[in-house]
Amino acid sequence: MTTIGFVGLGNVGLPAALNLQRAGFTVHGYDLTPRPDLVAAGGRLATLAEVAACDLILFSLPNAGALIASIDLLLPHLRPGQVIAELSSYPLDVKRAQAERVGTTGAVMLDCEISGLPFMVANRTAVIFVSGDRIAADGCTSAFETFSTRHFYLGNFGAASKMKLIANYMVCAHNLIGAEALNLGRAVGLDPAQMVEVLKPSAAGSTTFANKAGLMLSRDFLPGRGPFRHMFGYLDRALELAEASGVGGATPVLERVREIYDIARREDRHDQDIAAIIEVVEALGKV
Repeated sequence: MTTIGFVGLGNVGLPAALNLQRAGFTVHGYDLTPRPDLVAAGGRLATLAEVAACDLILFSLPNAGALIASIDLLLPHLRPGQVIAELSSYPLDVKRAQAERVGTTGAVMLDCEISGLPFMVANRTAVIFVSGDRIAADGCTSAFETFSTRHFYLGNFGAASKMKLIANYMVCAHNLIGAEALNLGRAVGLDPAQMVEVLKPSAAGSTTFANKAGLMLSRDFLPGRGPFRHMFGYLDRALELAEASGVGGATPVLERVREIYDIARREDRHDQDIAAIIEVVEALGKV
């Protein structure tokens, strides 16, 4: 089977790499933190130069600085025909700039995004958005299928990043609606636990409500599986996308959601799960 390089073995990268290894790929992983789980599964920890020898390289890094630094080190080793599938979320201009640098070597970088929490990557229920060169994207199919049952090719480079912004502002909106509903239900005498049981399978249910409603009941917000610190940036960039597209005035839900989440930002809830928005909602009712 193909040897795949994996740069970044964090909350998303590690379960993806483990699934690749278990599916029969040989994974050469690179991370600044030792990852014995990958070695135990049969993969190997490698240098970036060794990763660069792989035909397909997947990136899952925590920030734009890490992406740029990794490309700096990989660039001298890249060769024509190689494919880099960038799975993380950064400002699109950062991704474009790195894709252009990769392109000077004859290699190809794809703009990809994962929609889903780490446990969804592990159990293959996350969704992958893919954009960029179609032939390169098609060549990633067998790898993507090891950690996602659904992946969508969206067209030109950048489409995946745009889709992720829209998807995540919808997640934030669904999360806020769930918090409002539970707060209102409690206020009018409904049992919140029963509301979750009833609403999840109803027409009002959503994947976000199913994932977050239980946390809203338990108040188990730390450590956050989907923390505010990620979503603040998504909402900011989603508004910038709307304004740049000329439809900024037609996004009232996005604008209001961003206002409410900004309260959580001012309260320094960065590391809490976004389910903690219910506490923000409750406090609004006491003003």
